[in-house]
Amino acid sequence: MPQLDKVTFLSQFFWLSFFYIGFYFFILKYFLPKMSRILKYRKKKMSGSQEGVGFLASENEQVRNNFDGMVAKGLQTSRSLFTNTIQRTEKWLETVQYKTNTTHYQNTNTTFVRSVGESSLEDNLALSQASSNLSDKLFAQFLLVRLK
Repeated sequence: MPQLDKVTFLSQFFWLSFFYIGFYFFILKYFLPKMSRILKYRKKKMSGSQEGVGFLASENEQVRNNFDGMVAKGLQTSRSLFTNTIQRTEKWLETVQYKTNTTHYQNTNTTFVRSVGESSLEDNLALSQASSNLSDKLFAQFLLVRLK
């Protein structure tokens, strides 16, 4: 097996050591100083955050109040727009209905009113003739049957 060959073992060990030592110095020179700065900054921020807990709580409350105010204002605005739209739609519908009734259905409306008037007149005439021909007792029974 080439890994256990005594001739190449020393060169493999040298290069392995060379790259590990090079990697160690690279980490020591570039990576660890950045890491220590980050840790110091975190420690400083954590000590400052103990003092700033009240500030963060008040800021959180202010953000919550602003959010609630914006939501309430948005709901109020949408409610007013919705009611305004409904009112305008009702007005439009009433005007269209009035115009339609006065222009397109005027003949139909007059015919309907005439037919209702004629039927009512016929009922009253029949009732008056029945009352003159019948006795009062029969007329009262006729009215009771008619009312039911």
